[in-house]
Amino acid sequence: MVKSSPAQRTRGRPDLFSKEITTQICQRLAEGQALDLICSEPGMPAAATVRKWASEAREGFDAEYARARSIGYEKFADEVIAISDAPCMGADGYADNGLVQKQRLQVESRKWLLSKMLPKQFGDKVTQEITGEDGGALITRIELVAVDPRPRPQIEHDDGPSDGSVSSPRKKL
Repeated sequence: MVKSSPAQRTRGRPDLFSKEITTQICQRLAEGQALDLICSEPGMPAAATVRKWASEAREGFDAEYARARSIGYEKFADEVIAISDAPCMGADGYADNGLVQKQRLQVESRKWLLSKMLPKQFGDKVTQEITGEDGGALITRIELVAVDPRPRPQIEHDDGPSDGSVSSPRKKL
């Protein structure tokens, strides 16, 4: 058995960066396929490697990768409509509750992902903005101001009989 020197040993998959590989990855991402699924096939780099290429902007791959991802997410939006419109009938002709729940989960998962990945297009919109003059902040300063205390109103009391006996309250007319 021939041992290789430490300099010859490499860990993991080779880098494989090429225009053909990156084009294939981006085409499949644009079709809505998951990066992990694409990279699990033979001859493909690891998903972490592809993400590294994008973060390093290797030979302009970052822009191509971002565009492919965006197109793939828009495909999810089309899938939301297709899944929602699909019939939920079982073999007996009645609504299949299990299928309804499955489709609901698929739609909600895609909607959530879209709202996080493309928030300007698919995120929740704030319907009303509260602003002050010229679009600025509503409150710009909070200030404590000393004021004179209000005078206490004088309340007249009927102290009752002076001999110490208890009397019932009287109404003044």
